[in-house]
Amino acid sequence: MKGIIYIRVSSDEQVEGTSLEHQEESCRRYCQQKGIEIVELFREEGESAKDLSLNNRKAFLRALEFCRKQKGNVQAFIVLRVDRFARNTEDHFAVRKLLLDYGTTLHSVTEPIGNKPAEKFIETVLAGAAEYENAIRKQRCTDGMSKKIDQGLWPWRSPAGYTSALTKQRGEKKTVPDAPDEKVFSIIQRGLKEYAKGNCSQAELMKLLDEWGLKAARGKKTLPQFVDRILGVHLKFYAGILHNPFTREEKQGLHTPMITKEDMHQIQAIRAGKAGRLGVKKDRFNPAFPLRKTVVCASCSRPYTGGFSRGRNDTYPYYHCHNRTCVMYGKGIPKEKLEQEFLKHLEALTPRQNFLALLKETVIDVWKEKGQLFEEHAQQYEKQLAELEAKRKRVFEMREDGSYSPDEFRERKGEVESEIAAVKISLSESRIEQFDIEGVLTYATNFISNLGRQWFDLAPTLRPRFQKLLFPEGLPYDRAHGFRTAKLGLVFEINQACLGEKSQLVDSLRNSWNQIIEELQAWQGFMTAHSNTTTTGA
Repeated sequence: MKGIIYIRVSSDEQVEGTSLEHQEESCRRYCQQKGIEIVELFREEGESAKDLSLNNRKAFLRALEFCRKQKGNVQAFIVLRVDRFARNTEDHFAVRKLLLDYGTTLHSVTEPIGNKPAEKFIETVLAGAAEYENAIRKQRCTDGMSKKIDQGLWPWRSPAGYTSALTKQRGEKKTVPDAPDEKVFSIIQRGLKEYAKGNCSQAELMKLLDEWGLKAARGKKTLPQFVDRILGVHLKFYAGILHNPFTREEKQGLHTPMITKEDMHQIQAIRAGKAGRLGVKKDRFNPAFPLRKTVVCASCSRPYTGGFSRGRNDTYPYYHCHNRTCVMYGKGIPKEKLEQEFLKHLEALTPRQNFLALLKETVIDVWKEKGQLFEEHAQQYEKQLAELEAKRKRVFEMREDGSYSPDEFRERKGEVESEIAAVKISLSESRIEQFDIEGVLTYATNFISNLGRQWFDLAPTLRPRFQKLLFPEGLPYDRAHGFRTAKLGLVFEINQACLGEKSQLVDSLRNSWNQIIEELQAWQGFMTAHSNTTTTGA
């Protein structure tokens, strides 16, 4: 008789002890006594036995797969106890039946289980006892954690901004709340308060946190997911509130809060789109200040905002930097001055007619070249697909004439269908989107040949979109020196780099072909929106 041994511990702390070694020794002794030849050993280190999910029982699934592939050649699956196998009765008998289909019987070294009525009864009791023990342990753990929350202590690791006492690793119970982290606490606190005031967006907050030292303190760049957590799942904790996930009740924590409950409610309202700065919803498209959010401060890279300053007899519109820590804070720029300079800047960036004509000609040439290459690839994939479909048909025919057994049929059918799926994906990717490239180029070149006039004629709601296409990262402005160098849309970057030579333009387009097509499509969508707005207005 041949068999495999499966040994497991349910936590990382047990791996370094004798549990695995003891299990292996006992299982090998059992095999020797029963005359079972060991063909494989599967060792599960530090994985939970609560369920049989793929992530928790990798070695277990390898053992099952081994029995499936060696169907009829592995007669015994040896474990120390049935609770090493599973702690869920339903899982236990489902997998036991699967093993029997493979010709494999479950053996417990320490328990009298088997296929006789009395042995089956004992196995059922033992599997149920394992599940019951697991449920009791879970309930005790849950009750203990719930009690800690009632006492004002967070039983788990506190979120960023607090230092974990790591009492569990030392085998101790948590009796005091986690203290503020000297390096991180004040940075996150500052960010939360700025966001609550409506002074920054979530994306801007991410950059600000790193500018204030969070990246250096944590040793890694702040990601959008981190900002989403501090503004979402961790927000109540930062306001001093502990949410009990077991009872759904809330308790006042003993830890030092970062923000007030009013700040918390304001942040929640902003994220829900119900409030902005001082509880007033912001107007994204303020027609009075069309350059707001596009022009950024050259000193701190924060977007300029707009507002009115009250004089003795009238109010006067100004753009200004609202970052209180910036040297330019409070130094307004007259609206008329900035917008006139912006129009002059657009005129300087406007491509000349000779470049636009060359661009149109070159894009069409490269488009045809690329299209031909993609079509060749598509034809190759279509040929492969036809061959695979024919192969799939033959697999079914071989099943019908008895050449394949049911298992062989399923195996071959699965292999061919996987290949078909992969080729279909490649075929789809090789098909570039077909649209009227000449029409788009004609419309686009006519539109961008007079940027200043087009910006002036745009509806207020379309100006930010236009400016984003032209200045994807914003346009820096210095109060003393005017506009600084900014990253431009690809068409305008190529315009500045091109010296009027077609060969140079062809190389630029080939190196950034996907990006130029995406930009042309973006301009096409924008121009459609502009036409619809103009028609509606008319």
